[in-house]
Amino acid sequence: MEHFAYGAITPALALALSFFGCLLGVFIAARSRASSGGSRARWLTLSAVAIGGAGTWVPHFMALLGTDVPNSVVRYDVPITALGFGIAVVVYCLGLYVVGFGRPSLWKVLPAGIVTGLGLTAVYSTAPLAMRVAGTVGYDPATAIAAVAASVVGATVTLWCVSTVRGNRALAVAAGIMAVAACSTHYTVMAAVRLDTTPAAGEVQGASQLELLTPVCVVACLLLSVLAYTTVGFSVRQNTASEEELLRRARDMYSIATLHRAAAARHEERDRGNAAVPH
Repeated sequence: MEHFAYGAITPALALALSFFGCLLGVFIAARSRASSGGSRARWLTLSAVAIGGAGTWVPHFMALLGTDVPNSVVRYDVPITALGFGIAVVVYCLGLYVVGFGRPSLWKVLPAGIVTGLGLTAVYSTAPLAMRVAGTVGYDPATAIAAVAASVVGATVTLWCVSTVRGNRALAVAAGIMAVAACSTHYTVMAAVRLDTTPAAGEVQGASQLELLTPVCVVACLLLSVLAYTTVGFSVRQNTASEEELLRRARDMYSIATLHRAAAARHEERDRGNAAVPH
């Protein structure tokens, strides 16, 4: 199996997409800290869609487009391929709910990272399971164990970044670390795949890589656009609310100052009147 059949373009695109998805995810998670209850859960869910969908599954598939098998055509089972998206969002929802409520701690991040990492192993494994080639698909056990460990480490680092990192620059650096972890995990899982090609008795069934490219690109653009709009829109609304609060306070202070001046003027006028009355 060739993982870089089209050169550096597919891993570069995968890394870029993963970075943007993770960047949106960590910013949305940071916004959730200003909320509580159901509102925080909604922000964390959006963060899971950003990190799990746009930051993990989409670049995973993009990197998969660079995979080629010299002795066979490669086709993919569409439902199994799409299943990875749902698994990625669900497992990140679970992990973010654990670390996103209450005070962040190592004892919350570690178990959440293990559970999320095992779920991500299932996400990355959907690609080999969805592959249809003229032959059989298997795994090298030692490399597969290393892939599971890479998934757990990557998920733990991601959840730690989401729950503890503060500041825009630090969040951007965290997104870069998360993107590298996601792409590294993909290639570690794919390195565990072993193919035994045989002459095909008939046509290999499934969708080709080019047939899946357009819908996946559309999904990626929609995800990134909607999540970016949500993040920017929230920031604009938050800034507008802050400005309105400042204006309200200014109006209140002006009203109070006006009342004080009016009261002082009345007192001054009364005092002058009292002074003009002869004793």
